[in-house]
Amino acid sequence: MASPLKLEQDVQGKVDSFRARIAQEAEDLSGSFIKVLAMPGGKGQLLRSNQHLVELIQHVKPEIELLREKCNTLWMWVQLLLPKAEDSNNFGVSIQEDTADQLWTVESTAASCLRRFSTYYNTQAKLVSKIVKYPQVEDYHRTVAEVDENEYQSVCQILLHEWNQYATLHDVILKNVEKIRTPWSTNTDNLYGGPFSTPFSFRSWLSCSGS
Repeated sequence: MASPLKLEQDVQGKVDSFRARIAQEAEDLSGSFIKVLAMPGGKGQLLRSNQHLVELIQHVKPEIELLREKCNTLWMWVQLLLPKAEDSNNFGVSIQEDTADQLWTVESTAASCLRRFSTYYNTQAKLVSKIVKYPQVEDYHRTVAEVDENEYQSVCQILLHEWNQYATLHDVILKNVEKIRTPWSTNTDNLYGGPFSTPFSFRSWLSCSGS
């Protein structure tokens, strides 16, 4: 029969072995639990943006800027057709004003979309700076990917929204072009001339505007 001292030594040996095994497993886990993504570039080198998004934004921005330019042109045209204040109590004038408001809203929305691109780049720059400073924090890496994905979805929505705005403006102006030109009467000749002195064609106007 083993002596009490021998039993105590065996138990202590098993405890020590268990502790060593747990410690090794913990070391292995702590070393492989977070797989830090390697950031491109080194000291003094450029950390590249998401090139897919950069190219997409570069294609979308000119379209939004063109939409702003067209809305500004149409808005100014409607403003110049508005009668003086004392003659403004008229249904045709209210159509002019509503059309101008819609044009202004679309222009403002387009401007917000352009500002969004700058916000995206600024947000990503801050996140990448955090990754450089704290490369072991996995959440920063995940956040960069999430922001990129959200921005891609947003750009797609912007394109769809831009198309809808073109369609809506086309419908509004086509249906009300005579009232916009001459709010007092739809039967009188247009006294203002200009690009809409002939029957209105939004498609032709877009072509002449360089789209």
